[in-house]
Amino acid sequence: MAKTIRFALRLWLQKKLLKFRGVTIHNNTVFSGVEFLGTAVIEPYCRVSGDPKIVIGDNFYMNAGCHVQGNVSFGRDVMIGPKTVIWGRDHGTALGVPMKQQPHIKEDIIIGDDVWIAANVTILKGIAIGSGAVIGAGAVVVKDIPENAIAVGNPAKVVKFRS
Repeated sequence: MAKTIRFALRLWLQKKLLKFRGVTIHNNTVFSGVEFLGTAVIEPYCRVSGDPKIVIGDNFYMNAGCHVQGNVSFGRDVMIGPKTVIWGRDHGTALGVPMKQQPHIKEDIIIGDDVWIAANVTILKGIAIGSGAVIGAGAVVVKDIPENAIAVGNPAKVVKFRS
């Protein structure tokens, strides 16, 4: 059996088994190294790749076209808007060696409970987003966001707190 057919069958079987546990992964979504702790919905055209692992809490929702890579932990009741990128690694930038040949620099990303990440957000390596936070559309998160904060912009800045 061809490698791609085996992969497709394995992915189909994984998705069917997860469906019984309340996890819906729509078509054209690729995932590996993911642990689901409860119910979840991942819309089409997402790529979710644990490096080494992504842990997804209960009642999770990810809209279409998102990319998540690295060692990422999501709390309960997290919502992620379309085309969001959560990237737990990047290339080294030392002089004298082409960046393409430098090793990846990896740092964990931790997202708390009841977090809403709007559309087209980018979250970089080493970030912690506190429970109850809201990240506005198009934000680029380069620093930790405290609990219940509303952060917007590039780079993302806290503009107020939920009350």
